[in-house]
Amino acid sequence: MSSTVDSIATPLVRGVLAALSSLGVALAVVVVPALAAQVAGTASSATALDAIIIALSVLVLGHGGGVTLSTGVIDGAVTLTPFGLLLLLVMLSALSMRRVGRALRPVRDDGVLRLGALRDVGSALGMYALVYAVGLGILAGIGRSSDVTPMVTSAAVSGAMVAVIGGLVGLLWSLRREPTEDVPGVRVLDLLPAPYGDVARSALLAMTGLLGLGMAVTVVLLAVSVPAQAALFDELAPGIVGGIVLTLIQLALLPLLALWALTVVLGGTVGVGASTGISLDGSQTGVLPALPILGALPGPGDFPGWMWLLLILPAVPVALGAVRLVRDVADLERREQVTAWIAYPVTVVIACLLLAGLSTGGIGDGRLVHLGPQMSTLALPLIGVVALSTGLVLAVLATPLVPWSRATLHSLRERVEAAERTERSGDGERSGDGGRSGDGGRSGDGGRSGDGEDVGSAGAGPASADEADADGAAVPSAESVPSAESAEDSGDPEDAPPDRA
Repeated sequence: MSSTVDSIATPLVRGVLAALSSLGVALAVVVVPALAAQVAGTASSATALDAIIIALSVLVLGHGGGVTLSTGVIDGAVTLTPFGLLLLLVMLSALSMRRVGRALRPVRDDGVLRLGALRDVGSALGMYALVYAVGLGILAGIGRSSDVTPMVTSAAVSGAMVAVIGGLVGLLWSLRREPTEDVPGVRVLDLLPAPYGDVARSALLAMTGLLGLGMAVTVVLLAVSVPAQAALFDELAPGIVGGIVLTLIQLALLPLLALWALTVVLGGTVGVGASTGISLDGSQTGVLPALPILGALPGPGDFPGWMWLLLILPAVPVALGAVRLVRDVADLERREQVTAWIAYPVTVVIACLLLAGLSTGGIGDGRLVHLGPQMSTLALPLIGVVALSTGLVLAVLATPLVPWSRATLHSLRERVEAAERTERSGDGERSGDGGRSGDGGRSGDGGRSGDGEDVGSAGAGPASADEADADGAAVPSAESVPSAESAEDSGDPEDAPPDRA
């Protein structure tokens, strides 16, 4: 009985301890900079309690929750998520549950899940998510003040989402094991049934490339707008500690701007307030918060038409993921291949839409009530880029188009070479016939005229005269004397020589 209780209680206890540990680290991440800024801000009238309350509100926002402000300057709900802080919180949850997963040892040495592994892992993850969500809701309730009011329900829901996503990542991470001589290796994506593991691997490659593209565009914009950011930083004059806190805030917002940049490169529109928008056609912006990183946003104006060529950039990582997918599923059956070819673009489109939706939000009820990608402008160009990139790769690598094109070019080349050989041989025969007929005609004419001239000259030439003078009679030439063979061949008895007998 005790062993059964231990086997059930151990995962639950481990989940509770992991949740408390994650909440403690997350609380320290936001409270320490807030207290440092309060201590360094000599001109500020905020107390340490105010700094802690602000830190708790930032913690709720970092999980994707909402906060209501009543400051007079900004009134209304704040739902804009600092993606940098969100990624950090997900990573903290993943690290905590990774330790739990390794302690539970769900995989045996032979690479197979042990008996009861799914129960233990599920119990630990469920308790982790429950304690984490409840704890964040309690912290949101504690962080209430007259100016800032975190939304408790939103905090609990968003906390549960972060705990589940981060916990699953950590548990799957704990399953990974490098192969040794005695123990086989374990790969997380290899545990998925075919072809979904290949689809997940290719989609992960494509999404990594797309996010890297958005970050690269953001870095380029930041590098170009350094003077504008420096001017805003000088106007704020935050000091050393305040400058560090301001830098941390901007780092938390950097992935959010990267998602906005990716949305624009994909052909969508990003709103930075009411009646504003940034797209490949141009930029229409208004008054923005005095945050130096926002100086990277382009100023109002129309962009040149060649900016639409930037749609080629996101097509590259999508095409690379499709190439990887075609190679990975090459040995599978045709039905599984078709399933993978359809699931890959659908997965990429859904992932991009989810990230774009999470990057939307607002600050108060004024001009900044709508911030982030406008989903109605993103869906169509996103589907077009992903579908066309995947379709081109499939047409080249997964269909007989390339072998057929190569065979057609090869046969065409052979026909051209054969025609050239035939033409060269025909020209040679014509030139040879012309040379022989010309020589024969000249020799024939020369022979006929030459024979006549030779005969005439032989009869009237000096040699014939000498012979005539010497013998007293004309001596016929050898050509005029018929031979015996010719006489016999002619069959004329008169011309035949007499019988010597």
